[in-house]
Amino acid sequence: MQRKEDKQFRLVDLLDDLFAGRDVFFKSVCLVKDMMTEDVKALTLDDTIEMCIKFMKENRVRHIPVIDSPTGEDEQQYFVGIVSQRDVFRQISPYLGKVGEEDSDSEALKQPLVRLVTRNPKSVSPETTIQEMVTTMVDNRINMMPVLVDRDMVGIVTSTDILKLFIRLDIIRRLCSKTPKTEERRRFVDLLSGDSDKVMPAFSTILRTVEDVMTEQVVYLEEQESLAKAMEVMQKGKFRHVPIVDEQKKLVGVISDRDVLRYLPYLRPGAESFHNRLFDVAPNNVATQQSLHQIMTRDVTCVLPSCDFYTVVRMLYEMNISCLPVTDEDKKLVGIVTVTDVMRGLLAAYSFFEKAMA
Repeated sequence: MQRKEDKQFRLVDLLDDLFAGRDVFFKSVCLVKDMMTEDVKALTLDDTIEMCIKFMKENRVRHIPVIDSPTGEDEQQYFVGIVSQRDVFRQISPYLGKVGEEDSDSEALKQPLVRLVTRNPKSVSPETTIQEMVTTMVDNRINMMPVLVDRDMVGIVTSTDILKLFIRLDIIRRLCSKTPKTEERRRFVDLLSGDSDKVMPAFSTILRTVEDVMTEQVVYLEEQESLAKAMEVMQKGKFRHVPIVDEQKKLVGVISDRDVLRYLPYLRPGAESFHNRLFDVAPNNVATQQSLHQIMTRDVTCVLPSCDFYTVVRMLYEMNISCLPVTDEDKKLVGIVTVTDVMRGLLAAYSFFEKAMA
């Protein structure tokens, strides 16, 4: 859904469309350059893991672009790759800065990012469509995409930016909406043949609740099972969150791949394959025999299937979390909604508008 390069969108035109109930958001936000973060902070190859941890905490981010700073005066900095929170967690113990801090922690903190960085990650250009970018992120389980022009990083897009995009869409949706909440829910196929002037209010009838996007066939584990079992199901299913239930199948916690990585033994950085070795551990390592009861995240926020979709998006954004378990009123697990599910919802939204405007 490319926007014509020579077409300009005046504020007055957008307002006219807004109050006429026509599409505003998808008309003006369709390329990566329309939503990317341009003022990007980065670290260098010589910066250490300790500096990286501090940077992540201070800026509340989970991914950091890494640049190289040539020594020549006429040479410009250029993008090298990315370091993620997952990379860092495999380097430090969960007891860093506490009584149980391990000897390997002090060694790990001094390691330069050159030994940890994922080089040449997937990237996009400012002119890439949002649909193409989000598809790449979903298909490759990527939470941050650098935006490059040649070797120059001009911006980034993260999964958090996707959440913010939906929050902006919700504001416009509320302004445009002329559909009573009691109106019957409508199917995509019925909406695609409708009048484009009715697209925005019609769209309000499909992405209404968590039930519209949540994953219902959820793989879960019981709290007495081991960390090794959690690693097994995560690797087999290619997902990052596993709800933990008790004997009555009621939700008692969640374990994420980040939790797993923090409890695995120190992994010395190797060559460029380090990112692909994050779950590497010796068979029957004592760390993997810990029960999930000991390491899972407790007091997990959960939602009902009837919870408003946009409310859930705001919760994910404001709480800086990646998933919300979905339970019934008795706290029995019925599904899970993740940032990836929200991203799939955005793809469906763009596809819907593209067909409706054709």
